[in-house]
Amino acid sequence: MNSGMAAVNVPACGLDVHKDVIEAAVIDAEGNFVQRTFDTMRKSLFELRAWLISLGCMKVLMESTGIFWIPVYEMLEDVPGMDVGIGNASHMKNVPGRPKTDKEDSKWIARLCMMGLILKSFVVGRKFRELREFTRYHKKLVQERVRVINRIEKLLQMNGFRLSSVLSALDGVSAIKILRRLQEKGTVTVADIEQLRARGLRKSSEEIERAISGQMKWTSRLLLGRMLTRLKTLDTEIDEIYALMVDMSKDHAPAIKIIDSIPGIAEQSAIYILAEIGTDMSAFRTANHITAWSGLAPKISESAGKVRSSKTKKANVYLKTILTECAWAAVKSRGTRLHNWYWRNVKRLGEKKAITAVARKLLVYIYAMLKSGTLYDGSLDVADTEIYKAQKLASARKTIAHHQGSAVKKEQRDSENQKTPTGTLPPPAQAGHGPPNVAGQAEPPKKGGRPRKVSITLSAGSDNNQEQVTPKKRGRPRKKSEIEGRVA
Repeated sequence: MNSGMAAVNVPACGLDVHKDVIEAAVIDAEGNFVQRTFDTMRKSLFELRAWLISLGCMKVLMESTGIFWIPVYEMLEDVPGMDVGIGNASHMKNVPGRPKTDKEDSKWIARLCMMGLILKSFVVGRKFRELREFTRYHKKLVQERVRVINRIEKLLQMNGFRLSSVLSALDGVSAIKILRRLQEKGTVTVADIEQLRARGLRKSSEEIERAISGQMKWTSRLLLGRMLTRLKTLDTEIDEIYALMVDMSKDHAPAIKIIDSIPGIAEQSAIYILAEIGTDMSAFRTANHITAWSGLAPKISESAGKVRSSKTKKANVYLKTILTECAWAAVKSRGTRLHNWYWRNVKRLGEKKAITAVARKLLVYIYAMLKSGTLYDGSLDVADTEIYKAQKLASARKTIAHHQGSAVKKEQRDSENQKTPTGTLPPPAQAGHGPPNVAGQAEPPKKGGRPRKVSITLSAGSDNNQEQVTPKKRGRPRKKSEIEGRVA
């Protein structure tokens, strides 16, 4: 093998993983390849592991192709001393102009692995990956529950029932009981609502009955019954999955307590975040690395001194979503650094960019606190809030002073305009201005026209000035032939 770079990992293996087949290539110090093809069945994965051990290959690299890499990774990570890495597919593209086949791709990955040119992607530990399966499934169930509620709302609107106009939520206790009675009978009376309603409802029974008065079609009643049953099933399943999540995360209670101490993050969100990033922050050198990995850091794309784009990349959608939701809750917590920062910068950045920046700050806090093992320091919020209030007060005083100064200047201009000179000629009109008015000031010219011609005459023995305004001639001058022809 003719290469200008020294081999770092020898021997090294490159795996090109697909849904049904795995292409493996092992390279030695002399650049010789040993290749073999395996299928993706469980038995073949054991054969792959035994083959690599027999060749003494303890360095393995593969692409992160969807979810197909997971069973291969889990099969090889249990081997003592074996270093298994997952590389970003965009960093492992073959050189253009060379043959593009699965076997050639595995050889190229093996070369990159041997030279150590690919940084391994972060893969959270096995326990956290197992917890992550439950958290992501829990999130999908919650999203499905929201979709069912939206379907119920759509069905009611199509039938002319406006229950959402008088009740704040269609999944509340009173709303579910009323909907169940509507599904059973097809109509609801005031007496039914009095029996089913909770004490905390603000609207009266007559107002609720007016919003859902009428008879529901039997087809809509069938659909409504199925939807309500589906909603109840989802509620039960969501509670069961969440109980399993809490039970699986008991070993990481200190880390969950640390994350939960941050404003805007509750226990459920803390479990979500922990399942995505784990507790070992040594995998990320700095906070910038973990924010870039999560997709919350702005992208850097600059050419010729111009920034072409600074959008955030897709990256870990689950972590990015939950942090954004927590950011919206954090900015509503008054007296915190996150709340103060958001309202300082939201006008300049806009809501979307500002909330993404707050989500990034949350991840930076989590990284620093997990690394040091300390809880959130609320005393810093008090100091920052005092600074924020002082800045708001100074800004308000500056605005008041500006408006007061404008009012004083306006009063001065009005008083000067009201002074009219007596016994003297008004000042001559300046170039580009109209004739003087009664107050002795030049009138501004009309838009798109010339200033009027003014002749001023003085009457003897009188202080009053008389002005004669020469009217403006309109239209083109008539020809002599036209005038004579009209007279004739």
